[in-house]
Amino acid sequence: MKLLRRLIAEQQGAVSLYLLLLLVPIFLFCALLIDFARIKTSEKEAENAVKTGVRSTLSAFSPSLHAYGLYALTDDREKAQGLFMRTVNGNVSGNLPSSRFQFIDLRVEEEGSSLTSMYSLGNHAVMKKQIMEEMKYRAPMIYSLEIADAFKKTGIASLMGQASQFSKNAAHIEKLLDERDSYLDKAWKEWTAIYQKASVLHPFYTAQLADLNGLSSKIGIHTVDEVRRTIQETETEINNLKKELDRIDNRIDALHQAGASAGSLLDKRRQLKEQMNDMKSILSDLEQLLQYILDYAKLIAMLKLKSTQDLDELKDRLQRFQDALEQAKKSNDELNAQLRDVQSQSSASGAFDAEKAFQSIHLITRGELDEYGSKASSSVAMFSGLQSQLANVLLFDAQNYANADSTLQSFWKQVQDLYTAQSAKEAERNKNKSAANTSRQEQRKKAQPYLDQAMRAIAGCSLAGSVDPSKEHYIALQGDPSKGNKGYYQAYMEANQEKNSSQPVPVIDLDNADKAGSSALSLISAFSDLLVDVRDEFYLDEFAVSKFNYRTLGMEKDIHGQLKTSKELSQPESHLLINQELEYLLYGANSCVSNQTMAYAEMFAFRLAVGTTEALLEPDKAMLNLGSPLLVFLAAVAEGAAKAQQDMAKLVQGEAVPLSSKLGQWLHLNYKDYLRVFLLLHSRDKVLLSRMQSLIQLNTGLDLLQSSTYVSGTATTSIKLWFLPGLMKQLGKTGLNSCKVVEGRCQITKTGVMGY
Repeated sequence: MKLLRRLIAEQQGAVSLYLLLLLVPIFLFCALLIDFARIKTSEKEAENAVKTGVRSTLSAFSPSLHAYGLYALTDDREKAQGLFMRTVNGNVSGNLPSSRFQFIDLRVEEEGSSLTSMYSLGNHAVMKKQIMEEMKYRAPMIYSLEIADAFKKTGIASLMGQASQFSKNAAHIEKLLDERDSYLDKAWKEWTAIYQKASVLHPFYTAQLADLNGLSSKIGIHTVDEVRRTIQETETEINNLKKELDRIDNRIDALHQAGASAGSLLDKRRQLKEQMNDMKSILSDLEQLLQYILDYAKLIAMLKLKSTQDLDELKDRLQRFQDALEQAKKSNDELNAQLRDVQSQSSASGAFDAEKAFQSIHLITRGELDEYGSKASSSVAMFSGLQSQLANVLLFDAQNYANADSTLQSFWKQVQDLYTAQSAKEAERNKNKSAANTSRQEQRKKAQPYLDQAMRAIAGCSLAGSVDPSKEHYIALQGDPSKGNKGYYQAYMEANQEKNSSQPVPVIDLDNADKAGSSALSLISAFSDLLVDVRDEFYLDEFAVSKFNYRTLGMEKDIHGQLKTSKELSQPESHLLINQELEYLLYGANSCVSNQTMAYAEMFAFRLAVGTTEALLEPDKAMLNLGSPLLVFLAAVAEGAAKAQQDMAKLVQGEAVPLSSKLGQWLHLNYKDYLRVFLLLHSRDKVLLSRMQSLIQLNTGLDLLQSSTYVSGTATTSIKLWFLPGLMKQLGKTGLNSCKVVEGRCQITKTGVMGY
């Protein structure tokens, strides 16, 4: 018993030590677990507090931008930082007053807390995303699609495309037709000159050849040398006879003085006298023969020289004739090929009546022109044969005369026959040309007053004298190139890495009917191709139409005749640029007059295109037969210009006009609707977004590049560790928790991100 008692007494400390060794780790584990649980709870609380702080910060969006349906922070950074910190502080347990036990006492540490703002509304992608969010609930897509569908269902888009193609074909074919006729006129002018030359040459050479033939028959085979030698011999004999007569006369005088008879001498003298007279007669004949020979030589030399000169002139004119005819052949071939293409297009597309104008064009085959040139060359070749005969002849006998005269008559006959036959063809070719030219000028004059009026149309801007009240606003938007200052627009373009800030504006040439009709139809010829999938463009364009003002804002009336008022929060009627913002978004000029004038011109061109298309559906049948498609087109332009001017007078007053009086009368469009169409036609997202950003900055005074749509908030909080902070610090180094122990407090850093 004593031994047992002693043994028990000896084991009492061991049990205590054992119990101590057992309980201490359990206690340490429980303490560690408690702090670990408190840390995890604090992390969750810190995360919620940071997210709440970020949300609260974003709730302070700009009311001015909100009026445009846009959300961004525009206050200074310190104010946003203060709001964030106040919100985080207000949502942590350490700052909440409590009289009861708190499991955690989380508090915010100023050091390590920050607020970072990113992605401004100056970024095109961010801006467009917000616009899409805003407009997908508000944009009247049904109405926009109704406008688009009207162009499809009524066939206006297709007909305008055909009208545009007709105008291009008419202009191209008329150009080829004018080229062909111009070259044919040159060729005909040269051939007429050849004919007139031939009409002079024919009687001249006929007479000269007859004279040459007469001289030839008188001369025979005598030559100049032979005749001159004979003349000399005859003159010598006459001189000898004179000397002999003188001697006889002296002897007769001597016999008379001597009283002797001189009978025999007188008989001899009479014989010598008769003989000398005969010799003088022969001499006279020889001199006449010599003159004939000289005249013959002179005449034939003249004919050789003149025939060479005349042939050179004929060849020169023939060369010019052939050059013009070759050009005419090329233009004619291209014209015929183009007409075949047009006719095939017409049959494939079910063309309207205006296409019949191509069928009345005077056609000339390649064979006709080849025959024309061949006969002309053959005629001149006949004269070349006459010149060759004259150049090679030495003694012009009867056979030479017959050949030369036959060649001359053949030359004249061919020239005359070709002139007569071609005159009829030229008359047929030019049958309607004069009437068509006169009619084209009449149609141009008819359309010109309306085009001039459109060019002189004054925009609806308010100008006090010569001072533009919007000048300073446009300088802010567009900058001042004279001073090298950049405007808002350039700043936003450069911020989005759009180097080229100059954007083309639509070319509307209203100088004359030819240019006006073509440019008007070209403007909208591609419209049907845009009506496939343009949802984003519709949203973006509708944002511009709804948030900004335009020329007729405040002038439009509802179905009851009452003036419409804008219900937009952006209050477009009170903006700095009065009734001109949408035009600026479209054209980007640096004045109200320029922007509204371009809008007027484009709207006039649109109405002109519709009116021209309608007129081409029912053209004047008399004009169709004149062989001038351009005339038909100009007549349609003149009619369309008159209608367009009437429509514009209504549109600028806020009234609506039918899309088409023949095809789309059920759909009426006003000034704003046409701006919708133009925004779609000139879809340039980068430019449009930059201009909208510029206008928003002008109206609100807020630099969108300094706004924020995405916020990242970071806050550092701490909780006091109840047990073993040193151990928790070591555990933190191992990565088992995110706790950073500083002076017995566990610091927790959390980040929250959120955007609009």
